[in-house]
Parts: sequence; C-alpha cells; structure tokens
Amino acid sequence: MDGTLVDTEPILGGALLAVLGESGVPAELVGRTAVQGASVAENLARLSGLAGSVLGAQELYDRVNSRVLDRLRAGIAPLPGALELLRTLRRAHVPCALVSSSYRTMVDAVLPSLGGAEFRVTIAGDEVGRPKPDPECYRAAAAELGVEPERCVVVEDSPAGISSGLAAGCVLVAVAPTREPVALAVDGLTGVTVGRLARLVDGEL
Repeated sequence: MDGTLVDTEPILGGALLAVLGESGVPAELVGRTAVQGASVAENLARLSGLAGSVLGAQELYDRVNSRVLDRLRAGIAPLPGALELLRTLRRAHVPCALVSSSYRTMVDAVLPSLGGAEFRVTIAGDEVGRPKPDPECYRAAAAELGVEPERCVVVEDSPAGISSGLAAGCVLVAVAPTREPVALAVDGLTGVTVGRLARLVDGEL
C-alpha cells in the first residue's frame, strides 16, 4: 500500500517528527529510510528508544496514529497509475489483495481513497504473526485468493516487502531501485498493463 498505491510516508514522517519533536528528539535522528517497509512494532521500538523514558512505544503509537488517521480519513491521492491498474485488473477478473505492514486502522483509513471494492483480500501488519520480510503475509494472501504464490504478482517498493514476496515464491515487480532478482523494475505503475503482468507470470519479459 505505502509507496506503491499511495504515499503515506510524508504524512507518517510529519506526524513522527511532530510527536518526537515535542519529546525533545532532534529531527535528524528520524530517517525516512529507517521506517520504510519495516513493521510498525519495529519502528515503535526504535523510535521510542530515541525518546528514552520520555515517550513509551504505546504512547508514541497512539499519538502518531491519531494524527495520521485524521489526515488519511480526509482523503489521500493515489499515486499515478494506481487506480487505473486496479480497475483494469478488476475488469479482467483478476483477483487482487492488499498486503501492508501498516496496522488495520491505517489500512482501513486509506481504502476509501483506493476504492475498497478493488480488493478481494486485505491483510494488515497486525494480522500476521511474522511481518515482512517474512513471507507469511504474501503466502496468506495467495491462500485467501485461492491462487498459488507463483501465479501471483507482488508489487513492492521496500526492501523488506521485496524480500517477503520473493521468499513467498511470487513474481516481483519493484517500483523502487533494487538489486534483488525481481521480474520487472519500473519507476511507477503508469503504463503497467494486465497483459504485461500476465506475461511476467508466464515467464515472458
């Protein structure tokens, strides 16, 4: 979801900076790449550690989450090509799953901006025992869709997500630079078609 269909990271980053700043944590200690694609629990542990005893993990989560959810519920613009691809997949009767490291409350806040009916399955980070880069989430999504993992295309932008999809045995499309052996690397979803994805699944470039 984050970084592929919508860009919530500036919203999350702004909320983190604001809350941690109120606790005396300098902005330069909060790096964007340090939270990209990581599980919420991992981020909370690291960032609450920066705040020392001033701000515990649960309080940090509650305060940041409140700010982020208010902003997301007001609506967020999908990234270029995202809605077009989802709609063409639906018209082609290709079932889709949304798999995110974000917690369920954040996923549900974003779904209206994406048209929630586009997804047959949604899996949030707090609904799996082992988050990305473990393959559990993508294997679970494939099972719920009733499709073998190797017949699924995973679109990811983070190292943890790419590793998760590859370990699950899925076909990987990366929308960010990577050295991993993905099937396709693109700058974004504009121009990605159902036919192109089908060829990847069939082992064609």
